Amino acid sequence: MSCRILVFDDDKSICKLLKAALEAKGHEVTTFSNPTEFPFFNEKTCPCPQDSPCADILIADIVMPKMDGIEFLKNLGTSGCWPISNNNVAIISGYLTIHYMEDLNNLGFQYFRKPFQLQDIFSWVEGCEERIAARG
Repeated sequence: MSCRILVFDDDKSICKLLKAALEAKGHEVTTFSNPTEFPFFNEKTCPCPQDSPCADILIADIVMPKMDGIEFLKNLGTSGCWPISNNNVAIISGYLTIHYMEDLNNLGFQYFRKPFQLQDIFSWVEGCEERIAARG
């Protein structure tokens, strides 16, 4: 199954790595080094038709310019631009404090501590694919 994956990380090498690795697995990957580059922030409304979400999977760093990853995800959720199941959202960060991990667990998001293993990301994406397929 091919998924549309959005990656948000200000570390361009992480974006490049995830894009290459996930595209090699057959996925369509779009990266952003700043959450405000995402079209939602320019248009102030969700750019995706409600019956056709922008992505199937979203991966974001916590520490990014202009806003952190959790704030970014909460903004998407409160704006009505939330086409992705919370189980298909992951945070990758070297700054995973107990507070962040509690927030992520409460939101139902997966998290990976940097440096992460690509195989862990691949396994999680496979789980996302299974959930997406089960939804029909």
